[in-house]
This record gives sequence, structure tokens and C-alpha cells, in this order.
Amino acid sequence: MKIFCITASLLIASALPVAAASIIPVASGTALDGHSVMLPRDLSGHATVLILGFSQHSADTTTAWEKPVRTSLVTSPGISFYDMPFLEDAPSLIRPLIVRSIRKQVPDVLKPNFVPLTSNQDAWKQASGFTKAAPDAAYVLLVDRSGNIRWQTHEPYSDALFAQLSQAAKAIAAEGR
Repeated sequence: MKIFCITASLLIASALPVAAASIIPVASGTALDGHSVMLPRDLSGHATVLILGFSQHSADTTTAWEKPVRTSLVTSPGISFYDMPFLEDAPSLIRPLIVRSIRKQVPDVLKPNFVPLTSNQDAWKQASGFTKAAPDAAYVLLVDRSGNIRWQTHEPYSDALFAQLSQAAKAIAAEGR
């Protein structure tokens, strides 16, 4: 029982709502379907989940979050998402090859929401609470329509964390009705 309480406390502490709302940095990119995305300007709906990956090995952890967000959470009105891998550390000459490879692997249904980014990575790392101890983690942010970060985690996907994210996203979406 003691181990469960400690584990539960750590889990809750790692995914608490953000106390002092910080605003996401600017991001400009092209979704895999070809349309331009500028954040926070293009935040649609009332709540948007941003799934960030900062390393080439973060694909599994970001996908673990993306699938339930796409299939069950964004079916609720007023909630959207973007999956945003950062390619800034890749040499600029091979970035087009990386994007082409990603485009082949990403399902068509995800392409409008999949936005590879090549700049402003340090600001995004700071905003997302990036830690060198978890370079391959998925950094999940929930933002309102103004880009204020209202919830975040970099813990591995779990049903308990997804329930927290869902509850927070639905509350934000309801604020705009």
C-alpha cells in the first residue's frame, strides 16, 4: 500500500495543471498534408493537445499518446491536436529526406495534424519542461485557444494520465461554449 501511495503521488505530481500559465512559443511549419501551420495563431477549437518529440527515438512514446488523443479525445467538440516532432538537430541537408520518410510512415488521417518543426526548439524545450533525463519522452501539452499551457506531462502514456488530460481538455472546451 505504501508503494502504491508513493507511486500515485509521483504520477500526480508529474502531470499537474500548470500553476502559472505560460504561453507556448511561436511555431511555424508545414503539416504533412501540405498546409501551413503557425502556432499559437492557428489554434483551433478551445483546447489543443500538442505532442512534442525532441529526438528521433521519441516516435514510440509520441505515438502512444497520439493514438488515444486522435481516436477518442478529439472526437469531442472544441478539442484538437498536433503531433510535432522537432528536426532542428538534424543537418539541414537531410531534413527533406527525413520528412519524406516520415510522410511515408504516417497514416493519411494524421497528416493534417503532423507538423515537423525545424526551429525554436530551445524555447519549446523550456516551455514543455524538457529534461535531459527523458530525451526520448513525449512531451504532452494542453493549451487553450490563446496558447496558455494548462496541463502538461512527459510521463509515459497511461490510462490514468489520459483520463487527467481528457478531463482538463473537456473543461477547457466547455469554457468556450
